[in-house]
Amino acid sequence: MKHRSARSHVIFSVFLLAAIVPASPQSLKSEAPAPLHAGNNQALIDSFVGDHYYFFFAEPGKFHITWTWGGANEGFNVGGKPSFAAAFNPKTPGSALTPKNLPNGATYDGTVTQRTRVVVGVSPVNSKLVRQTTPYLLVATGNVSFGSAAAGPDPIVGVYAPKISFQGEPDLGAVKFVANGNIVTSNGGSGTWKLFDADTGIYAVTMGNRRMTLTLQRGRGLVDTTNKLTVFELQPKSASTDRLFSSVQTV
Repeated sequence: MKHRSARSHVIFSVFLLAAIVPASPQSLKSEAPAPLHAGNNQALIDSFVGDHYYFFFAEPGKFHITWTWGGANEGFNVGGKPSFAAAFNPKTPGSALTPKNLPNGATYDGTVTQRTRVVVGVSPVNSKLVRQTTPYLLVATGNVSFGSAAAGPDPIVGVYAPKISFQGEPDLGAVKFVANGNIVTSNGGSGTWKLFDADTGIYAVTMGNRRMTLTLQRGRGLVDTTNKLTVFELQPKSASTDRLFSSVQTV
């Protein structure tokens, strides 16, 4: 695995967070966090989806994590705020991590004496009946390096329900995106998908004679990249109650 070091300074602004920005790849599984990137990591946390998990490596010396969130971006503003936590995974001798609250986020200052993996998690506003999505920005600076995503199927793989219909075309039924790039439907239809840009989660999808450019929203589905309408809604396997940071102070 190759790693790269980064030292950077980032200016945060509520205006930047309030804008619609491309989502950084994130993971919904604490046991398989997504790699954090150098610079700004921007995404939307969704009360109907769940937590986001990332990781990076703290190198010997000091490092700094800043997490900032903005106002409700989609759905209803139900009040409350998302939360954030960071933890060594595993903790090594000589490592220390100190959190601090901000009006619209949090910071963590840390030190390590040897290379140590750090896992961070973002939890959405607690609103199970009314959807609220909140934009956030996450940056790790100082003596840090960034890893690569674990090998596995593309995050688009899964079973979806069509949310729009096309005039003159039959209902698709359930739609399954298969790891080999094919699409199969319960009504006997077929298609293909291909990753166009990993950083923004954009895919080229073909169903019959129809070609679509869709953006993957992890845990939710595929939306039209232009008009933001949901085209395919992900069908969840089961609800997860896993909380990596249940014993870690969240801010």
